[in-house]
Amino acid sequence: MSEQEKLEAPVDGDWPPEPVGQVRVRLLTPTAVADLRGPTVCEVDTPEQAQAQIDKLGPDPQVGDPVANEERFVAGVRKRNVAIALLLMDQAVVSGIGNVYRAELLFRARQNPFTPGRELPEEVVRALWHDWVHLMSIGVETGQMLTMDDLSPEDLARAMASRDDRHWVYHRTGLPCRVCGTPIAMQELGGRKLYWCPVDQA
Repeated sequence: MSEQEKLEAPVDGDWPPEPVGQVRVRLLTPTAVADLRGPTVCEVDTPEQAQAQIDKLGPDPQVGDPVANEERFVAGVRKRNVAIALLLMDQAVVSGIGNVYRAELLFRARQNPFTPGRELPEEVVRALWHDWVHLMSIGVETGQMLTMDDLSPEDLARAMASRDDRHWVYHRTGLPCRVCGTPIAMQELGGRKLYWCPVDQA
């Protein structure tokens, strides 16, 4: 999933704001703008083509039967001899996990991103799904990709104000791991940057 940003019109100031980064689609109203940046694919489809693409998608924690969705996710991961970091970005396996959530889910699970899906114990795969559901609920509630739990009021305010304070490993190449102090690693995988802690996720 690509990165999305939604902004609301300020009381005073220029509107709309200038695009930031590689904006592929901008949805604009008099009071709000949503920018789609860096998608893997960006096409204009007919309604029929769009539905055909939707029908190919894996389960989404916000849509459909939660029990059936979890079972589809577990089955989709555990039958593949593909690195879990790649499976989490495969929209046929699970809908909506983008690069931020991929890195953060794997760190929160202390899971090596290169472990093949079929080698992961079922309870680990289920825990990943439950954490994804949890993080999505936080995202819906806050409007932010906030992946650090149990923050003090001061840390939460900082995280809401700055993207740099919202994540464990994402976009933190070379910075110390927030848990063990090891420099966060980054490598291209599946055409996207993967971030992880080489110690906590060994």
